[in-house]
Amino acid sequence: MKAMKLLKADLHVHSSFSNKPTYWALRKFNCPESFTSPDFIYKAAKKAGMDFVTITDHNTISGALEIAHLPGAFISMEATAYFPEDGCKVHVVILDISEPVFQNVMRLRKNIYELVSYLSRNKIVHFIAHPLYAQNEKLTADHIEKLILLFQVFEVRNGSRAPRFNRFMERVVDGLTPEIIDRLADRHNLEPVGEHPWRKAKVGGSDDHSGFFIARSHTVVPKGKTPGEFLDSVSEGMSLAAGEDGDPLTLAHSLYGIAHSFYRSRFNSRKAGPTPFIKVLLNNYFDAGNERLSIRDKIRFFIRKNLPEFSGSYEGRSFEAVLDKEARRLLNDREFLAGIGPEDRNRRIFAVTSYLANRIIYIYTERLTRISYEKGFFDLVNSFSTIGLVHLLASPYYLAFHHQHRGKDLIRELDGRFNVTTPGENKEKIALFTDTLHEINGVAITIRRLVETAKNRGVELKVITSSHRKTAFENGVMNFSSVGDFVLPEYPELKLSFPPLLDVIDYFEREGFTRIHVSTPGTIGIIALFIAKLMDIPISGTYHTDIPQYVKSLTSDELMEQAAWQYMIWFYNQLEEVMVPSSSTMKQLIRHGLPAEKTRPLPRWVDTRRFTPAMGDEGFWSGFGVGEGTRFLYVGRVSREKNLGLLADAFRELQESGFGAQLVIIGDGPYRKELEEKLRGLPATFAGFLEGDDLSRGYASSDVFVFPSTTDTFGNVVLEAQASGLPVIVSDEGGPKELMRDGVTGIVVKSDDKDSLTDAMRFFLLDGEALAAMGARAREFAEQGELDPGETYSTILHGHGKAANY
Repeated sequence: MKAMKLLKADLHVHSSFSNKPTYWALRKFNCPESFTSPDFIYKAAKKAGMDFVTITDHNTISGALEIAHLPGAFISMEATAYFPEDGCKVHVVILDISEPVFQNVMRLRKNIYELVSYLSRNKIVHFIAHPLYAQNEKLTADHIEKLILLFQVFEVRNGSRAPRFNRFMERVVDGLTPEIIDRLADRHNLEPVGEHPWRKAKVGGSDDHSGFFIARSHTVVPKGKTPGEFLDSVSEGMSLAAGEDGDPLTLAHSLYGIAHSFYRSRFNSRKAGPTPFIKVLLNNYFDAGNERLSIRDKIRFFIRKNLPEFSGSYEGRSFEAVLDKEARRLLNDREFLAGIGPEDRNRRIFAVTSYLANRIIYIYTERLTRISYEKGFFDLVNSFSTIGLVHLLASPYYLAFHHQHRGKDLIRELDGRFNVTTPGENKEKIALFTDTLHEINGVAITIRRLVETAKNRGVELKVITSSHRKTAFENGVMNFSSVGDFVLPEYPELKLSFPPLLDVIDYFEREGFTRIHVSTPGTIGIIALFIAKLMDIPISGTYHTDIPQYVKSLTSDELMEQAAWQYMIWFYNQLEEVMVPSSSTMKQLIRHGLPAEKTRPLPRWVDTRRFTPAMGDEGFWSGFGVGEGTRFLYVGRVSREKNLGLLADAFRELQESGFGAQLVIIGDGPYRKELEEKLRGLPATFAGFLEGDDLSRGYASSDVFVFPSTTDTFGNVVLEAQASGLPVIVSDEGGPKELMRDGVTGIVVKSDDKDSLTDAMRFFLLDGEALAAMGARAREFAEQGELDPGETYSTILHGHGKAANY
């Protein structure tokens, strides 16, 4: 049997006659919403397989009239209509009309009830476009219910709207019943339109403004030799919405297309500009314009592209020169170009734009870190203004991602009324952003345990971070290869990776995360905060590290410490909730300005089955060359802010006093080389990074745990040591002192005081019975404080704040 031919038409597309923009930015520059000619639309639609073609410009039929004489074309418009009671604005697409009908529509559109009554009486096919999109921030669930009573045809696949909106509206109209219609009619005192008002016809349209995506979304019917017969099938409910949904890239690239056309129409000429590599990128990857390079230009370009660079410096170069230099770098990056798929235009354009934007933002931000603030005021202003310019150039993406999340509150309210979401369908999906994961520190260890706990509980959680490693997803962690690093010349230990901003935002959107948790307030944390504000996503965080104290330790600069506090309080104030690991840390944050109501305690936890005295092995440390005697152990990052210099001084004094003891350091970090020098000639062993059973044996095969840090807010290692049966020595500043009992499971010493630390270490060397007794009580303390496995990390893995179902 011969297959029935389906007939297609894109019922929602705009031409250059949509010249009264709704976006503020376009109005500001007097830029039309479209530069696409009616003739181009007709040809593009036909090429895409459309049987019939129309143009639906805003409040005009001028564009449609220009193609009305062509086969299969008909005249349509998109009318801006209003609810007279409150001025709520909606868009109504009206199909196959004459000029007298157009005049009547323009007269009646100020009152949607009169407009719909007129269209229905005259059997003019019409539909409500992108029903869930608020044109003037007045759209409510009540308005949607009224639209359901007023319209028989709904656009449920709009090529500029995300699937979450299209699919939801389709479910609403598919789930209507006579009882629902009766209830809505009574509630709003409105007579429903149509013989069977619960049966809605569904259509699709590209809503294209740029000429890039014509017919990407469209309407399909099973019969109709003429436009009139096609539309009869629609009004009879025989239509289907087909094609692709929209996404942020579709909207962003439409905006770029409009901006490029506007620039060419106002400013551009055919004269060769100063950016030949940018021009090649536009032609090769953006399909921008019809200009092609001549043979002579191609030869010249090939030579310039392959000539060696005599200077890699960006100093003194204009923005255009820096941009073109980066374009040249991109065109020579074979690995990157090979990864750009030719099949998806959106992905191709995004890859190139993101590459350039990330590089330029990094270049000028990195330049900021090297400017002398006393002598480089103009350089400072120039760098800030250029970064602003790049963000402005990337703003179509920001705007698009923002717009694809507008209306989620409306969907939640409508779902409460129509109950179209199935249980478990909108399962929460958490993105945990962290600047530290591949390092050896307590934050990274906590995050890795959190990933494992989430997996065991069936909670969908992914960690997002950035490092020098390749961009890849592995073991619950999405790592983005950093664009570069930021290092303050005066303080090389203050080092941050610069993530590829747009790539992170795009990944977040495609994964459909519903909630954000921030583990660190660095560059990746700032991106998390930006995404939360951009997409209206609930965001919480954990205060892991006393960064102001860390800054003070590294710089000895009170102004730097104060600046760090101001930044930290500003950052955590933006979050809905802040998990705090200790009461002293909570008091410190509140004292510096964080509202108490934002804070929540983060329960302590240690795996007493993994960390246990039973893992002790008399011969374990001999394999590392550790000699006989009481073994003092430190576990953690080997860095200056951990007060390891103080530990070295105290240990040296013990040795010089004639005490036989061993010092073992598990971990690694930037301070290791200097610490080795301080401990040269002493019985000190650097074991490097240990994990798994080796780490457990390392703890249990030692005697006393020493942790002199004053910057830690928690200190997992303190709990792990006690669970392993070790008494602990900790500072009286920071969170670790709250994880033990002074005089019972260990000793609290005065911070930054060598004599106090030396005395505590000497105490355990002189009193073996006290050492053993405190070690036993430390194990009991760890067991008593252990959480039920179901409560571990509950404050992070359980939902907090507002719902985020969509």
